[in-house]
Amino acid sequence: MADHDSRERFLALAEATVGAYAYIAGLLEDLPIPVIVPDLVQVMDEDGDPGEVLLALHRVRAVIEDEPISLRLQRAFEHMLLDWFTAYEMLSLTKLAGPAPWRLDTVEFALNRLTTWAEVINDDEEPDDSQS
Repeated sequence: MADHDSRERFLALAEATVGAYAYIAGLLEDLPIPVIVPDLVQVMDEDGDPGEVLLALHRVRAVIEDEPISLRLQRAFEHMLLDWFTAYEMLSLTKLAGPAPWRLDTVEFALNRLTTWAEVINDDEEPDDSQS
């Protein structure tokens, strides 16, 4: 029973991680200088190398510093990307070593932090009343 629950949790977290990647890709496209990253689902569906997706996302960490956005937003993007990497890497480790509860907890915690960073980014993009 516990194995089934771990498997279900793993699958749900994997789906959430893929969804988070798509969300990040959308945020990156909306930057003042749009940044386009490979489509993770398409790469996986075509039996491509997920390494190219990881390297592209890693390059974004350097490129984000050239964006005409505040330092606060640059750091929020960087932290959000690092949290996505944490979730992805822990899911990869879980596939190899098994679904230890702390591995899945780490994925969930990283995704929660990622969501917080996304909220910081979205809140910063909304004009306040003084700018209307």
